[in-house]
Amino acid sequence: MNRKYSIYIQYLICVTLVLVIWLSGFQVYQVPNQRSKTKPTKTQVLILTSWRSGSSFVGQLFNQNPDVFYLMEPAWHVWARLPQEPPKLLHLPIRDLIRSIFLCDASAFPPYISKSKYISDIFMWHESRALCSPPACPNSSLTEFYNRLECYITCGKVPLDKMEEACRAKSHVVVKTVRFFDLEVLYPLLKDPSLNLKIIHLVRDPRAILSSRQTFPSLYRDDNTISKAQNSKSNISVVMEEICKAQVHIYKQASNNPQPFLKNRYFMVRFEDLVRNPVDHIRELYDYAGLTMNPKLESWIYNITHDLIPNEKGFFPYSEDSMKIVQKWREQLHFSKVKEVQELCQQEMDVFGYRLIESEREQKNMTLDLLLAIPDKFELIH
Repeated sequence: MNRKYSIYIQYLICVTLVLVIWLSGFQVYQVPNQRSKTKPTKTQVLILTSWRSGSSFVGQLFNQNPDVFYLMEPAWHVWARLPQEPPKLLHLPIRDLIRSIFLCDASAFPPYISKSKYISDIFMWHESRALCSPPACPNSSLTEFYNRLECYITCGKVPLDKMEEACRAKSHVVVKTVRFFDLEVLYPLLKDPSLNLKIIHLVRDPRAILSSRQTFPSLYRDDNTISKAQNSKSNISVVMEEICKAQVHIYKQASNNPQPFLKNRYFMVRFEDLVRNPVDHIRELYDYAGLTMNPKLESWIYNITHDLIPNEKGFFPYSEDSMKIVQKWREQLHFSKVKEVQELCQQEMDVFGYRLIESEREQKNMTLDLLLAIPDKFELIH
């Protein structure tokens, strides 16, 4: 009894801490029908996915568009501020932080950032073209495609409120996040008349995700958070199972008797499909989001996916041969790990059309296509 009581008290303290931090920076969310029925002037796009699913690359496909204000994983700040709390408890503060960004309001950041004076206090700020160019950074010499190193040197000491000015200057606000495990928590944003939210749900073969995670050690803190919520020490098997369950759950929430407000608001895309034919697929995503593709951007997309643009040292590499990236796990992942992740994530592989392999020989046979048609594929809810 004493142990149960102690656990209950700890949970109550956790909930109280989250609420205190949340309410210190946010006004309580109002029901949409209590707001003025003003027509939104912007379109908001949320790239909804999991870690190591190609979302940084997909985010850049939007980030390079001069009409887009893009932020990469602002929800990182919430998890970093509250690392001991379970992911689902943090859904609401993350949702409200992202809503504030969608409305070009930077005042939501201070509760989660100890130093919130400059745009460089924002996680991965230099991955945002809009923060590396005027009006956010008046001294920038940005031409067609920005230089991260120059941005890092020139724009780091720009005041945080300049983020709002840069955001208001764009027609589209795009945010990518890996920290939602449920679609329903986003329903208030989809129903909010001040927003015109579109969701892109990006999925990837879990075998490729596991392989990528093994070469990306900086995810240890996120792994701890996910594992602890399942009463486990940091455990990659627990993490993979939770990630796979979440992606299937989100997809089924959108596809099984979808809510009316999801009409034309949800689009599912597999990373593997995207990199096989990047220009056509990004054009399709642009049409969905209401953006225009131009020849220079098409050329950049082709070059970046065929390793024809030099990567900047010290920053995220985006220029690689995309087809090799898709197949890399088949060369790097031990077959015992392949079998394990196939068992943990069999439902996701069935739902999203990833062929199971039965032997190491099949794994190494690069002529064997492991991408299947998605059963009852719908992608975009009309």
